[in-house]
Amino acid sequence: MLCTISNGGIVPKDITAVPAPIGCRSGQTRLESLSMPATDHSSGTRAQVLNSPILYLGKVTVTERIAPNKAGWLSGTRLKAFIFPFLYRLVRALPVGLALLPARLLVAIAGLLYVLPNNPLRNACEHIYQLMPADDREPKISPRQIYKQFLHNALGVLNNFFTLYRHGSEAVLPRIRMQADDKTRIQSLIDAHGGIVLAVPHNIASAFSALHIGDCFDMLLVAKNSPTIERTRIAIDFYERMQLSLLLVREGHPVELSRAMFSCLKGGKLVAATLDNIDRTPNQVPTLLFGQTVGLSDWAARIAARMQVPVIPAYFHSQGTDIEVSVGAALVSHNTPYAVQHYASFFEQEILKDPASWAYLADKHWQKVLKKAVGKDPMS
Repeated sequence: MLCTISNGGIVPKDITAVPAPIGCRSGQTRLESLSMPATDHSSGTRAQVLNSPILYLGKVTVTERIAPNKAGWLSGTRLKAFIFPFLYRLVRALPVGLALLPARLLVAIAGLLYVLPNNPLRNACEHIYQLMPADDREPKISPRQIYKQFLHNALGVLNNFFTLYRHGSEAVLPRIRMQADDKTRIQSLIDAHGGIVLAVPHNIASAFSALHIGDCFDMLLVAKNSPTIERTRIAIDFYERMQLSLLLVREGHPVELSRAMFSCLKGGKLVAATLDNIDRTPNQVPTLLFGQTVGLSDWAARIAARMQVPVIPAYFHSQGTDIEVSVGAALVSHNTPYAVQHYASFFEQEILKDPASWAYLADKHWQKVLKKAVGKDPMS
C-alpha cells in the first residue's frame, strides 16, 4: 500500500476520506475503518483495524474479548464499557446541556454515596488527606471537599469534551491555560535538543488538555487505547476533532513504536505520554511515591536518555471546566531510574497540592498504595 507523510504521520493513500464531522476545524477529514470485526472463537476474541488520518501509523488493530472477563458487574472496566458509549450516543444526538443530564444524575448519586464507609473513593480521599503536608497559611481541604471537587472536575471535563464535539475546539481552547513563560521555555528546549518528552500523570483533564498542548507545539500524543473496539473508535473520533497526531500503543509492535517516537524526537516534536501506571513486570523501575516503593515503567525515560532530549513533567489542575497546566523542571540524563524518579516526584508534589485533579485517586491499584502510605511520612 502506498503511503504519504502528512502532519498527522503516515497516511495510506488509497483510503477514501469522508466529510469532516460536526465541530471539526475547516479542512479536517476523517477516515473510517475499512474492515469488519474478525472473530476468532478459539481464542475468544474479535479484532478490527481502525484507520484515521490522526494515527501516526495510519491505522491501529484493536483486539477485544468476546466473553466477559472476571471483572465484576460494577467494576470500572464494565462501567466504562457501558457508560462511555452511552454518553457518546447522547452527545451525537442532543445538545450539550441535555446530553449531560444523565452524567449530572450519576455525579449527584455518587456524591450521596460519600456517606458509605466502604466507598473506595471516599477512603482514597481520606488517605490522601492524611498525606497532604500541613500549611500554616491555608487550612487543608477536607476529604469530603476533595471527594466533591473530584466529582465536579469529572463532570467539568465531560462538559468540555461534549462542547468540543458539538461546537469545535475554538469553543473550548480558552478553558485551558498555560503560563507564557512555560511555553517559551518548552519551545526553547525543543529548538535546542530537537524534541522533548512531556511526562504527565492520569489527571482527570489529561486527555482534554492535549488539545492546548497540541495547539502550542508540534506534538505526538502517545496513549494506550481501550481494550474494546467501540471505545477505541469513540476516542479516535474525539481526537480527530482535536486534530492531534496520535500513537496508540496497546498490542503495538515495540520496535515499530520505538522507531516512531525516535523519528518524532529527531524532528522537533513534543512527545507526550501518561507515565503513572503501576508496572508489575520484571522490568519495572522501583520509584518512591507517597513514601512507598512503587514500580513504574521507564520506557519514556530510556527513549529520552538515548536521544539525549529533556524529560519535562506536567500536571493539569482542574476547577470544573477550567484547567491550569503546571510544568516542572527539565532533565537531560543518561540515568533512566533518576529520570523516572524526577517526574514521579513532581507528580507526587502536585497530587498532594491538588488530589482532586488526579484521576487515579479512583484507581484500585493506587488506592492500595495510598492505604499502605497512611501513617508514614510522605516524600519530601
